[in-house]
Amino acid sequence: MVKLFILSVVTASTLLAQALQTSRPSPHSSAQHAPADHFDSGSLEDLPCPQGRSQTDEVRFGEYLIRTYRWPEPEGCLQILRRGRVVCSLESTDFKIGGNVESRASIPVGTDVTGTGKPDVVVAEWSGGAHCCFTLHVFELGEKFRTIAQIHAGHSDAATLSDLNHDGFYEFDGNDWTFAYWGTSFNSSPAPRIILKYREGRFRLALDLMKTPNPSSEDFTALVQSVRSSDEWLSPATLGECDEDCGVPVALWKNMLDLMYGGHAHLAWRLLDESWPSEKKGKSAFVGQFCKQLHSSHYWPDLKPAVGACPPIARP
Repeated sequence: MVKLFILSVVTASTLLAQALQTSRPSPHSSAQHAPADHFDSGSLEDLPCPQGRSQTDEVRFGEYLIRTYRWPEPEGCLQILRRGRVVCSLESTDFKIGGNVESRASIPVGTDVTGTGKPDVVVAEWSGGAHCCFTLHVFELGEKFRTIAQIHAGHSDAATLSDLNHDGFYEFDGNDWTFAYWGTSFNSSPAPRIILKYREGRFRLALDLMKTPNPSSEDFTALVQSVRSSDEWLSPATLGECDEDCGVPVALWKNMLDLMYGGHAHLAWRLLDESWPSEKKGKSAFVGQFCKQLHSSHYWPDLKPAVGACPPIARP
């Protein structure tokens, strides 16, 4: 009887250990947002974060505790607890409480970033690499913990959340990297400025804040002349068949994008028409490829009302 009792205890313990092991989140998961009761309230050593890393920062706000960890592991992690229970655990190369990515301007934990009347915390994430990638996480620290937004800043190490229009709330100021490496090197890749504002439950393009002044007729004429006289027109290659020096100046689509994102799509198409050499073939192909790339932008649904059809049905 004693032997049978011991065997039953051992068997039950083994099954319990297997069940706990199966229920634990994978330590290799790059992003885990879980409700407070998702994790077993046992030892923190069992959780995806910190897993032996050294604590690098800690901020308390009410019932919440936000911690970052790194070293000796090259990858760091973020852990947010409420009343001692883990509500968020993320792993990436590095995290910074209070974002912004490289800016020294820190957003105090508990700031109402979105304008909803709830306290938030902003955490900047760097995935590693020479210039990519950066993400700004916005978490709500209210009666319930919520992930409000993951703003993918791409290569924008200078991206920030700040009160641009002085209305008491925060806007994201960064770039759209849809055209990175498109027909050119990274260093030459255009990345038009974008401003996002929290509206209707998410961060959307704030086209009113992105609007730029109309260029004077003299400035626009000079821009056309500059693009038309570029040496890059001399290349015999066609865009889409090469990685760099593709026969169309980068200055053309860079300025087209700046004009479009600044609220002057009609001038972008004028620039194309007036700067494209009459003897140069492939204009229609370029327009098709340019629009296909633009349509792939995460922000195209917000941008489309300002840009209109791309390619346009008719151009002046």
